Amino acid sequence: MIGLLDPMMLTARAADLAKPEKHERELEQDIRIVLETCRKRNIALVPLNEYWEDLWRIGVVLERSLSRREAKSALQELRKYAERWRDYSLPPLPSPVVGVWQGGFAQMFTGHGLAKGWDERMARAIVRAVLSSNEVVVFCRRVSNRNLRIHGAGSSTLHENTRWTLYVQPSVPMPCRVLCVHHPRNLDEQWTARFDWRLPAASDGARYPFCLPDQWWKGSTVAVRTIASKPAWADAHGNGWTRPNIPNGAGHHWDVFIQDARARERIGVDQINVAEFGSSDRGKRAGDIHHIPTDKEGLVNDVGWAC
Repeated sequence: MIGLLDPMMLTARAADLAKPEKHERELEQDIRIVLETCRKRNIALVPLNEYWEDLWRIGVVLERSLSRREAKSALQELRKYAERWRDYSLPPLPSPVVGVWQGGFAQMFTGHGLAKGWDERMARAIVRAVLSSNEVVVFCRRVSNRNLRIHGAGSSTLHENTRWTLYVQPSVPMPCRVLCVHHPRNLDEQWTARFDWRLPAASDGARYPFCLPDQWWKGSTVAVRTIASKPAWADAHGNGWTRPNIPNGAGHHWDVFIQDARARERIGVDQINVAEFGSSDRGKRAGDIHHIPTDKEGLVNDVGWAC
């Protein structure tokens, strides 16, 4: 598998100037996620000449601006990891390129502080990687109004990814889909590149899994609805998965509003608290009932559901 880096990963935003330490911590976290994912899956972060030198012109400016030693170290480690793939053998890009790139490049690689031409640079690099017959992913930074929409009601917020794939069609009958990755779980459960990676899945052995809508990868498939006056991920049963009303996205569970009448009758209530993936709070597994509020004690039948 070949990985490419989103140039926005190394591009500062105006907000960085207002809270530099906060954004340096976010940068470090983003880089650590890339490194963790690459090492876990042995992903080749190939320094393709179609974009790599231009990327690190941005990176050098960024590094000089950093004050936190940990952020600088992460940035240097990222570059060092990529250099180990310098001799990775890939065929050259045909000239002229036969085929086209299509979905998502203008949205992802124009504006937002990026210089002109990044859409073409990234397209050429991705096409070259795809033509090598490798699976290809792009490690992306999520930025509001670019590839992220933030929904909120009180302290319940939901982060909706609005670009989860890029499409190229280099001399093949069908477009190739390239996943936009922001968390290691995206590679195990590709649907989490669009939906929240903390949603429990049937493959986790979840007693109450998030059941994927049909054709989840299509933009025409509705992913977010308002349920109980809160933004919610909508599953295949119409249930609404919302974040608890806790500031800063805290909490270790999902508030799940059950819309299916038969499920409500079986379980005994219309809303349950389901443990999120990635947390061991209270010793609960992903997809277990996390807790039962006092006013619902004796009413909940812990019978689970299937997708």
